[in-house]
Amino acid sequence: MKYLNVLIVTFSMMHAIYSQKATVREENLNMKTYMFGDPDPVPNINRIYPYFRFDGYTDQGEYRDWKMVVLENDYIKVYVSPEVGGKIWGAIEKSTGKEFMYFNEVVKFRDVAMRGAWTSGGLEYNFGDIGHIPTCATPVDYALKEYPNGSVSCVVGALDLPSRTKWNVEIKLHPDRAYFETIATWENSSEVPVTYYHWMNAAAKADGDLEFIYPGNKRIGHGGELGEWPIDSGRDISRYENNDFGIYKSYHIIDSYSDYFGGYWQEDDFGFGHYADYVDKPGKKIWIWGLSDQGMIWEELLTDSNGQYIEYQAGKLFNQAANSSTFTPFKHREFMPHDVDIAKELWFPLKGTKGMVAASEYGVLNVKRKGSSLEIRLSALQPLDTYMEVRTRTRTHFRRDLELSTLDLYAETLNIEGDQEIQVVIGDLLLVYNSDDASAILDRPYEPETAFDWESAYGLYVKGLELEKQRRYTEAHETYLKSFETEATHVPTLSRLGLSYYRMENWEKTLELSKKALAIDTYDGLANYIYGLANTSLGNPADAKSGFSIASQSVGMRTASYTELAKLFMKEGLYVKALEYTHMALTYNAHAISAMELRAILLRKMDHVKEGERVLAKIYEQDATNLTHAFENYFLGTLTQEEVQAKITNELAYESYLEVALQYMAYGAEKEALQILKMSPTHPIVALFMAHLGQGDRKNLLEEVIAMDAEMVFPHRTETAKVLRKFLKKNDHWKFKYYLALQQWSKGNLEEAKKLFLQCGNEPDFVPFYLAKIKLFPGSAETRLEALERAVDLDNKNWRVQLAWIEHYMETDQWKAAKKLTKKALSRYPEKAVLGMRYAKILLQLKEYKAGLNFLETFNVLPFEGATEGRTVYHETCVRLAMQSLLAQDYDAAIFYAQKAKLWPKNLGVGKHYDVDERLDNYLLALAYNKKGEPEEAEKYFERIMSHQTPDYLHESSKLYFQLVVLEKFKRNNQIQELLQKISKELSDNQYLEWAVARYKDADHEAVKKAILSSNEKVHAYDTKFVDEEYVLVSELAEAFSKIVATGE
Repeated sequence: MKYLNVLIVTFSMMHAIYSQKATVREENLNMKTYMFGDPDPVPNINRIYPYFRFDGYTDQGEYRDWKMVVLENDYIKVYVSPEVGGKIWGAIEKSTGKEFMYFNEVVKFRDVAMRGAWTSGGLEYNFGDIGHIPTCATPVDYALKEYPNGSVSCVVGALDLPSRTKWNVEIKLHPDRAYFETIATWENSSEVPVTYYHWMNAAAKADGDLEFIYPGNKRIGHGGELGEWPIDSGRDISRYENNDFGIYKSYHIIDSYSDYFGGYWQEDDFGFGHYADYVDKPGKKIWIWGLSDQGMIWEELLTDSNGQYIEYQAGKLFNQAANSSTFTPFKHREFMPHDVDIAKELWFPLKGTKGMVAASEYGVLNVKRKGSSLEIRLSALQPLDTYMEVRTRTRTHFRRDLELSTLDLYAETLNIEGDQEIQVVIGDLLLVYNSDDASAILDRPYEPETAFDWESAYGLYVKGLELEKQRRYTEAHETYLKSFETEATHVPTLSRLGLSYYRMENWEKTLELSKKALAIDTYDGLANYIYGLANTSLGNPADAKSGFSIASQSVGMRTASYTELAKLFMKEGLYVKALEYTHMALTYNAHAISAMELRAILLRKMDHVKEGERVLAKIYEQDATNLTHAFENYFLGTLTQEEVQAKITNELAYESYLEVALQYMAYGAEKEALQILKMSPTHPIVALFMAHLGQGDRKNLLEEVIAMDAEMVFPHRTETAKVLRKFLKKNDHWKFKYYLALQQWSKGNLEEAKKLFLQCGNEPDFVPFYLAKIKLFPGSAETRLEALERAVDLDNKNWRVQLAWIEHYMETDQWKAAKKLTKKALSRYPEKAVLGMRYAKILLQLKEYKAGLNFLETFNVLPFEGATEGRTVYHETCVRLAMQSLLAQDYDAAIFYAQKAKLWPKNLGVGKHYDVDERLDNYLLALAYNKKGEPEEAEKYFERIMSHQTPDYLHESSKLYFQLVVLEKFKRNNQIQELLQKISKELSDNQYLEWAVARYKDADHEAVKKAILSSNEKVHAYDTKFVDEEYVLVSELAEAFSKIVATGE
């Protein structure tokens, strides 16, 4: 080995460590804001109910103050926004002023998330079900902490109401380190399994020569589709600029046992990094909007001047699974009752390292080898007093002592002869790099097992379980029933079907099915647990205790069973016994917050104050936004009412009070529950429970509930249903029926919900009641019309009422009336894209194509993620005009409109992607030029059709028909056979291809068409299922074209 040179760059060696500090403070940033609004008061019973959407967005910004929590030390500065989902707004490396986490200079809300409103940049947390959680754009609870060692943190947290889980993220900054930590804690405090989904989504700028540094050699998509990484089809897709093909990119990088990833801009000599133990975050994803207009249209929509961004994401699962991922190894997960999940991650800048091959909390290492030259760069993320060694299998070639301050860069160039593998080690394995990449490559299965029988009892059970894990409870229930019908003694199905009935509040059926399962295996863990739940709800405590006791023998049900036993004993006043079970739960799972909360309450009631305070301190350590901690301190006299209320800063504060109060009620602590409810903001459901608990004059309280506005009241809890049923026996006011109907609807009990709606008659003077009724009765035209007419009587200027009215006209083929009303609605609400799209579709239906085109060329649509409707309607309008002109023998006009059909007007909110299928447009052009007497020009377009290749990442569509017809016309038989062979594997799963081939072969294509039109296919979030949006247009024009060609018209 020959020593070449040593370069040590020291930026802060004279800065004594003891003088360093970290600070946390609140400040207001005055930022240009494009605000959201118009919350939807109409109940939307879906996967995120009781949350509601926001339907109002603007392209006009106004400056306003936003509260930021700023964490800062000598090296980095981190901004946290408790008013916008608690997200990290951005993070900056101070010596360069460069962002290692994208800082958006404006607050620009756009319709992207589950509830609509969402902002780009920073770091977003996702817990629960799919991405962009319901709390991502609204205020959350938060707390600031200072540690004795000088570290500081901001803790943000919120409830997820559909799952009744609670998450919090601690953003922690140490005084002497150039990274910040996020410690994400998520607890399922409910008694049932819920959907499990957790990803952390960070953003970085997309411009420059960005290179993604992600270990692994494979990638998967949302549907589990397998691809190569980083070289795919000869293209290095780890370089941002090389992704100038296809559509949006979701690269989930897999196949490496590694704990770091990031990105680097060589031009900036700067980058970003992430580190987490593989056990915490095996999921590593890159999101790219796409470099075509499809993605770039979002640049100006999500920021004013900061430019486009990418996302670097870390997750608990290998991919963000769509429903189609069910049929691959990459299935969905569930979160078991009373379980807690904790994940620690580090986020840091890369400064001067030229890249990264290893990282840890100690530093970032980059090693580059060219021939015998070995270049090593180490950036310290904290002060280091250690050594570095370079080893091969036979010996240590080089050793140097290191004394580095935070963000000092150590650089060394060595000469190592030969091609043997090398290892670079910092200290006592503080940081290790092995040049043998294959040592970390995995051999996990990535392809599905083809022999698995999806129609067996077990196969159907797995399908049902996968649906349940996606909160698609009705579909899961139906699938479990199919499994039960296939094999009535399949124990897992019996248990899950019982749990399904439990969610629907049919506890008798739950008990029946759990007993069937126990009659087969009396020790089955889940069956015993469900038996315990059913008996708890039915008021059979001895049977409930028996069920939970036997269930606790199963490791997977142990924490939940001990916790449920503690609740039962506490409610009976057997505090010592209850305390014993909380201890057992915590012995098995030291982080079980539900057990800690129970324990703290029990210790207070038993006057063991000091021990109780230690438990409360442990809760606070795990979740500084925990409200049981706050209320217990209030009951102990260490916090005032005002101090407790000041801690609850989230958007739907009353839900927090309700959740904690109901928790106390479940423990038999009704006095405390009532005290909590008294502190809550006024709300009908809060008042309802206060009446239930006997606060004051119950009759007057019920009158208050009735007097309160029902707008934005969305009951969803089982406890609420019990109280509503109790009071309906004494007062049958429509609001009680309406609230109970919504709650039952949300549990899948549609017949009960319908009965309650019908019992209300036309008494409600509340528009959302009738708009909800229209949704609830999709197959009853008379009921829907009656509801619509009542809504119109109450408020005919309400845009949602007008939209319902318009849709009624469309459904009943009253197109002229629909046009008149939509035009009127648009004059009042010109910003509502949904009204504009309806108007364009109505004009299409009325064959007023020119009017439709004129409208679409001037109407502005603010884009929303996944939206293609504006361009689809525009394209069909142009195609219809071209066809109309062709039939009228106005060939110049036909050519003009067919060329227009290829355009992607940005005002319609959809950008053009790289591989647009223009076979239909080109067929129109070819026919028009032929008819015009310009066969050479026609042949150009025929040739484009014949040479079209649908890329692998897109589904072949019904437009294949035109390609087959043209190939036949030019007698390209070999190409026809090659094309048919290529699509043969997809043919059985793609009805649109089946139709195209049948239509081309003049086979029974009408039967296929009928099946397609009656399928009413829906695409769920992230789903990879293909729906051919233009099939109806294609099938109609195929018929017309065949007549033109046949008759020579």
